[in-house]
Amino acid sequence: MTIRQAAIGPDTIVVRNPDMPATCVDEELVILNVETGRYVGLDSIGRRIWDAIEMPTRVGDLCTSLAREFRGDAAAVEEDTTAFLHELAREALIGIQA
Repeated sequence: MTIRQAAIGPDTIVVRNPDMPATCVDEELVILNVETGRYVGLDSIGRRIWDAIEMPTRVGDLCTSLAREFRGDAAAVEEDTTAFLHELAREALIGIQA
């Protein structure tokens, strides 16, 4: 898996980095970046995204599913999800597959 910075759009395939251990703490999912020693905490929506990208997933499909599940505006869901995925990519928590 290649973890790199790249533009993330609807046709991008993302997958979580399997080398990063994660555990539930109260209502959050806490992920340890073993390379940096930094922890990242995800709320329930972040956790839902994390669960959804266990296997390689097309961003557009993920956003469609989230918009339907949370009854959100499709454009807003895509914007928020893409921004969140960029954050995860910066922390090397996800891979972007070409």
